[in-house]
Amino acid sequence: MTLVSKRIIFPVFVVVVLVLAAGWRTAAWNSRGEEEIVGTWQVTVQLNNCSGVNIGNPFPSLLTFENGGTFIEDTMNPGFAPGQRSPGHGIWDYQGHHSYSAKHVAFINFTTTAPPPGFTQGTQTITQTIDFDHGPDQWSASGAMVQFADTTGTVYRQACADATATRLE
Repeated sequence: MTLVSKRIIFPVFVVVVLVLAAGWRTAAWNSRGEEEIVGTWQVTVQLNNCSGVNIGNPFPSLLTFENGGTFIEDTMNPGFAPGQRSPGHGIWDYQGHHSYSAKHVAFINFTTTAPPPGFTQGTQTITQTIDFDHGPDQWSASGAMVQFADTTGTVYRQACADATATRLE
């Protein structure tokens, strides 16, 4: 084999290997389907007034999704008094094409009035759509609905939230 032939064949070989490797990674991600959400996620949450105006600073949460469509959540939202909010328990469902619906409920264990905004004893319910737009190890949720209800189930406050998450490894 001549030197010119080797100079042509080697770069072509390298390109073919790289293309195949990228294809295998994409195929592996696509084949995960409804299981790609399973695991524990470090989440950054930004509340807003549902019109695009942020409420407070971003804060961290942890979400752990299990096979079978259940998950648990815990948060460090500074708006709650220590011990005021329980961990959230929820359900999730695969919607197709790397998208999931999720809903969870946490108890608000006691009422606070100050500092604002204050919360009434009852529940917090969060409903969101989770999208894996950038691979299997990160997701985002835009426009999640956050509702607070008193012990009779009457909703007294609503907000929205955006979130980004990375897989805990």
